[in-house]
Amino acid sequence: MYTITKKQGIHHVCLKTRDIARTVKFYIEGLGARFVVEWGKDGAEDHAVLVDLGDGDILEIYETKKDFADGMWEHLAVHTMDIEESVRRAAAAGATPLGVPRHSNIPTRSGEIVGLSFSYVRAPGGELVEFIQDDHK
Repeated sequence: MYTITKKQGIHHVCLKTRDIARTVKFYIEGLGARFVVEWGKDGAEDHAVLVDLGDGDILEIYETKKDFADGMWEHLAVHTMDIEESVRRAAAAGATPLGVPRHSNIPTRSGEIVGLSFSYVRAPGGELVEFIQDDHK
């Protein structure tokens, strides 16, 4: 059932893929996304699936056979409460971990220090996914 829980903000981010079934499976199994809705015909340029990554953060997965090197995102950052479990789950769903989770204290221009852990995986479709865990000390 198509429901949007956010009142304001980004409705969705669109990810182009050549293999919609594999990509949807990865985001549902590997990142715990919730299926929202699907439209279009298999193999057609109008085939898309919306998944909710949490709290109304919608990812549109759009199948295309066209070349799409231009415009593909740099990475998708996903907030997590357990970075090691998130990387493990993504890897079990076919992602390739790119190193181990690392901690960083990032000094901001205002003088605040933002402490967080981060780790990247390469999803089965080739896109880069970053997991972020806030480290409140």
